[in-house]
Amino acid sequence: MSPDFIKENHLYLKTCILYEVLQKKPIFDSYRNFCNTVGKDAMDYPNFEFWYYRFYHGCRDFDYDRSADPEPKTLVDIPVVLMNKIAEYLDPVERTYLRSMNHALKTVVDYFPPVFEKIEISISDTNLRWNLNNQSFSCFKKEGGCTLYRPNFPVEKSEMCHIQKGLKHLAPLLKIPNVQVNLLSLNLFEQIPDRDDLLPVPFNAKRVLFWSQDMNKVLQYLSGMNPGHLESISLDGLISDELENHRILFETDQFKQAKRAEFKYYWGFNVEDLASFSHLHRLKCQVRIDNTFEDVPRIRDILSTFEELESCELELMGRLGRVPMRELADALGEDTGPLAEGEHLTIIHRYRIPDSNDSLEFKINNGGSRCRLEIHRIR
Repeated sequence: MSPDFIKENHLYLKTCILYEVLQKKPIFDSYRNFCNTVGKDAMDYPNFEFWYYRFYHGCRDFDYDRSADPEPKTLVDIPVVLMNKIAEYLDPVERTYLRSMNHALKTVVDYFPPVFEKIEISISDTNLRWNLNNQSFSCFKKEGGCTLYRPNFPVEKSEMCHIQKGLKHLAPLLKIPNVQVNLLSLNLFEQIPDRDDLLPVPFNAKRVLFWSQDMNKVLQYLSGMNPGHLESISLDGLISDELENHRILFETDQFKQAKRAEFKYYWGFNVEDLASFSHLHRLKCQVRIDNTFEDVPRIRDILSTFEELESCELELMGRLGRVPMRELADALGEDTGPLAEGEHLTIIHRYRIPDSNDSLEFKINNGGSRCRLEIHRIR
């Protein structure tokens, strides 16, 4: 019997529903099988649910007239106070699902600005991945389109480009009014869209971690962060050491108002650049030096003027590569004593800040491929 023939006869449709009831399957599985058999347009879920449970409870009257039944209640008929209470107990990811159902629910959900612990986004020419707190989503490029994976949803195949398909689900979430996140992590590959296509401006992130080899991309996305909300900036992957890029970065309100900054594996800074970090509480970066005996005391003198500084970690590299441990110690007036070949040593140097009761404690470690200075303010 063809599906079209079944759809034209309500008795045949109800016979199919009764068959699903007798199989003792969960109602959602039964409805999915029903749609696969007779078509998704044969009956909507509320009607299917009514007949399913009527048959389940033993009422087998196929000719029952529903015209006298009261109009069924829907989710939006729940009192607003109760809907607010429900939305309050949902996590941010669950609220985004609820928000997408209809306009009335969207209004309720938007009353509770979502606060995510972390949002991680990575876009490449083969996939788009994003994590919302501990839930992972991905869209992979496939021949003729893409495949979308979402928690608690069936795998979805599409003819769309993987980036377009992924952003169709991701971008609206990021543009929920007043969305906040403690950590925003972006891999800024060439394929990432323009900032305004992905994020609202300003975007409320407390910490950002950007991986990119393109300083222009970094500046574009960094400028979209809310300066009054952003506290920590971490940049990774940068390869350009152009002074003009440094100047533009240092002049952004986002950098000027940040409390912490970290630059991973970036060797574009020299001693003079340290002065631009004077407002920071914590700093981690790499610094090139030309003359150990001149530059290391200069670093100490510059850091001693940072009134907000709590801690700092610097990796130093000289013209010939790694700065010898003995040179660093001598530059700070510390004696290393005799060192056996391959021996690791940690030297502590304390410097009293002029006109202050505070001191800077320098811990010099010669382990690893480069010398590292760990500096802490002692109050």
